[in-house]
Amino acid sequence: MPWDEFDEYLDNHYHMTCQMDDVVCWYCGDVEKTRLAEKHGCARIDWGTNRVWDRWEMEFDVYAPSGFFNYGHPLADLDKEMLDKWNPPSLDDMDNLFGFAMEEKEQYGEEYLVFVNGYCGIFERAFNLVGFEDFMALLVTEPDLACALMEKITDYKVEIARECIRRGFPMAHHGDDLGTQITTFLSVPMFQKLIKPHLKRLFAVYKDAGLPIQMHTCGNVTDYIPDLIDIGLDVLEPVQACMDFQFLQREYGKDLCFYGGIDTQQLLTFEKPEKVYDETLRVIDTLGKDGGLIIAPSQELMPNVPVENIIAMLNAINCAKGRD
Repeated sequence: MPWDEFDEYLDNHYHMTCQMDDVVCWYCGDVEKTRLAEKHGCARIDWGTNRVWDRWEMEFDVYAPSGFFNYGHPLADLDKEMLDKWNPPSLDDMDNLFGFAMEEKEQYGEEYLVFVNGYCGIFERAFNLVGFEDFMALLVTEPDLACALMEKITDYKVEIARECIRRGFPMAHHGDDLGTQITTFLSVPMFQKLIKPHLKRLFAVYKDAGLPIQMHTCGNVTDYIPDLIDIGLDVLEPVQACMDFQFLQREYGKDLCFYGGIDTQQLLTFEKPEKVYDETLRVIDTLGKDGGLIIAPSQELMPNVPVENIIAMLNAINCAKGRD
């Protein structure tokens, strides 16, 4: 089935694109897109080792089978002198950075909601540059240094946000993984002091322009939701099975649109199609009780998800549409 027919079957109207600096990590493993990024000066490929670097000097496998893994930490052992000399990639040529995104907007914009993704955001970019364990330690031992790095990353993100607005993209997107499957990476007070101010500064650019904001953050981030709503969040992506769906809908359904809900870690991967079908309907009835649900898997579908379970999920979604 061609992609356009598949989208029509799904009643899908989302189309996510990206600016060139994000092609390498967003399309990790897509050789054609990696070559495109290289052509635009936003990637450096070593075909001898099959490794590729983006303009942040993050390093990936050219032929990554699936998922996201960064080998490169250019700001490892970060100190003040190193940070003073370091700056994010240049934004002098926005036409080059946004050429691919604008082509997709032109191609899909009439039928789809086309938006520029903001994955690998502020917190996530910082810990990728430094190394996760070391950056988490910096947040405790040298919070001013950690925040100064995030401030520089936020400066870059703010300019990208302004360009998205200037070029007419109708929705904002940001991505920062903030949680594990059990709880958040940081306590609420630490989040409020160290992370929230940077997100607030970025979100304000979009909110001042009247754009809704969708944020990707994996894990159980329930404790952060009031703060995320406070700074303007509209769509929470994804909602995963580690969260209490009834609580989310009851407490935050009036403020948020939920995205996801269909578990990929256990349900879609290991259960029978009949259970997938029933659980999909339960998720729709719970999270979508008063509307405000974009039904989808809670993460990308990995190769070990049986086709029969995907079909069962889609059949349940179409059944739910027929009940409306």
